Amino acid sequence: MVSDLNHFSFDEKETKKLIRKAKVWSTLRTIGIVIIITPITLLLLWYGFRQWSHAEAQKTMNEIIAFNEISGPNTHISNQTYQANWFGGEIETKTYKVIGNKPYIWEPVERKYNLLGSSSREYGSFGPIAMEKSESLAESSQLYRYNAYTGDRELFFYHPKITYDRYRDSISELDKLKKTNVVELGLSFDQPYTLQEIEDRLPPGIHPVWWWVDAYKDDRITYMSQGQQTVNAESVFVYGFHAEQFEPFGGVDSFIANIEQLRKQSKSFKWSAEQAYESLVGDNGKLEEQDIKIIGAIVTGTAEQLGTLRNQPYIRASTFGVITETIDSFDE
Repeated sequence: MVSDLNHFSFDEKETKKLIRKAKVWSTLRTIGIVIIITPITLLLLWYGFRQWSHAEAQKTMNEIIAFNEISGPNTHISNQTYQANWFGGEIETKTYKVIGNKPYIWEPVERKYNLLGSSSREYGSFGPIAMEKSESLAESSQLYRYNAYTGDRELFFYHPKITYDRYRDSISELDKLKKTNVVELGLSFDQPYTLQEIEDRLPPGIHPVWWWVDAYKDDRITYMSQGQQTVNAESVFVYGFHAEQFEPFGGVDSFIANIEQLRKQSKSFKWSAEQAYESLVGDNGKLEEQDIKIIGAIVTGTAEQLGTLRNQPYIRASTFGVITETIDSFDE
């Protein structure tokens, strides 16, 4: 009987040792698995989020290009780069203008994007700066603003449905410029025109690089009228399209297609595209070429070439943008 008890006591001790040993090995095995699995899991997560971030970066860059085609007055995209992280990243878009027959480096645009498909512009230290004083709020909207990145004047426009106390007439100042100057000039028309109507009115040799479209709702016009607000070329409320010589990134068809794309697919630019669409769409519920009315334009050339715009009755106002110099001849 005693022998049996001793045998049972021995088995119990051995069992406890075996259990402890099993627990140790189990713990070690778990630690080993964690050590092996954790970096693999983190690597897979890193790769997955990074691929997601890359995909969102490409999507956002495409949206930036599309938005520039409906709201980038004489501004073209030369290059886009991005830096991705786990939760999104940053995109830099380098831009240029076409002044005469040459590119002119313009302000780069920086945007942050996230994995949910949204992005926001980073203004940083860049932005327009005012160099003139005004007596009133209405007058302040007609002062020239200068781009902090390039130091050039920024164009602005006068909406034909708003009555202003005064209008800029930069065309009358063309004779003050040097013969070597090449000019970017913003034109504001006296009323909306079809593209064909305004093309027929422009003097020979005048070739617009961008058309300003009347894409403003009545409530927006009412708000602007209260302070006689002009529309700055860098505003989120400026809509238009590049001239046909810039196709496939120009023309009415491209303008309509990009509005449709952004309002249906973009989170970041959906609101702006919807504003343009709702103000332009016809009674048939479709946005078509006949719905597009032109209320202004950007033209470039030498002072002599642009001088033919003097005393044109359909031009209500004109403002200078970039004025640069060239030693090369300008092709008419």
